Order: sequence, then C-alpha cells, then structure tokens
Amino acid sequence: MDKYFSTFDVARICHVSPGSVVRWINEGKLACSLTAGGHHRIHEKDLITLLKSLRMPLPPELTAEDKMKVLIVDDELGIRQMVRWVLQLHFPNAEVEEASEGFIAGWKAHGFCPDLVILDIMIPGMDGYRVCQFIRSFPELKNTRIIIITALNNEEVKQKVLSLGADDYLSKPFDVDSLKEKITQQLEMRKNAEPPSDEKAA
Repeated sequence: MDKYFSTFDVARICHVSPGSVVRWINEGKLACSLTAGGHHRIHEKDLITLLKSLRMPLPPELTAEDKMKVLIVDDELGIRQMVRWVLQLHFPNAEVEEASEGFIAGWKAHGFCPDLVILDIMIPGMDGYRVCQFIRSFPELKNTRIIIITALNNEEVKQKVLSLGADDYLSKPFDVDSLKEKITQQLEMRKNAEPPSDEKAA
C-alpha cells in the first residue's frame, strides 16, 4: 500500500523541526493532503521529490524498491488468468488484485491504489466506462495507468475510453506479446510521470 507520513515523521526523516515541515507545505514545496481531523499527511513520493529538490540523501525507509501493483478487471475468468500469467512471467514483482464486476473494481481501485489497471468495458454492475471515470475522479489515482481491453473493436469506442481517461486500448482477442508490450509502455510512462507535488507547487 502507499505510504503516508505525518509532519512529525517528515521532521524526523529530514532532521528538522515540525515547524519547518509546515512551512514547506505552506510555501508549496511539499504537497500534502488533510485527514478528516485536519492533520497533514504527506505521500512518500512527494517526500522523495522534496528531498531530491533539497539535495538531501534518501533514508533507507524511502529507498526500498516499490512493488508494482496491478488491478485486473474482467468478468471472464480465463482472461483474468491469462493476464495474471503474463504478469507473473514478465513482471514477477507485481502485486495483483482482481475484480469481476465494476463496483468491486471501483472499491478495490480506491483502496489498492494500483499503478496499472487492466480494464474490460463490458462488465457487470458499473461498466468499464464508469469505472474509468471513477478512477479518474480521485487525485491520488491520477498517475494510475489504465489499459482498456475489449471485444468492442471500433474507433468510436476507442476514442470514448481515451476521452474518459484511459491511457491505452487493446482489442480482444489479443496475444501475449501485445499485452506485455502495452503493460511495459504504460509502466514506463507512469514511472516518468510528473510528480503530483510539482504540479501543486506550480
């Protein structure tokens, strides 16, 4: 799961006072969110961005390799198994969750905070279009990459899913190499994405 730190955690990691951390937040140097109780919570990636901008060394607790998180959403068990197999074969570090219908997919996306969602359109409950919109409605999922997989193979559908926030599109049936290539491309794009803190500080 994503790591969040309090201002006191950040102060300890950076060897500064909590007041300095609050000042960084107020000056827009450090992005943060607020809990229901009004407490600051700083995402690990935003803290790393700050430390790099200040040329401060990253402590061991921030340098551990992140485990890639992928959510597979499809009502066909065979498709989910195939995608999982591709991930296990080519991305063995991946942590994988599955959903067979839209409402569970939305719930898991919000709680799991995946790096990548592989999403079918024609699923029970909330369809893939609405799941895509749901994911894009949460700021913490703004860098989550979405690959649509669907048997609805036409340009109108493709343009619609891309307009709703999907990042790529793959027609069913698809081969393993095509899926692997698209996953690799999207994960690389996610890795190179602008960090949220830069945008908020602008």
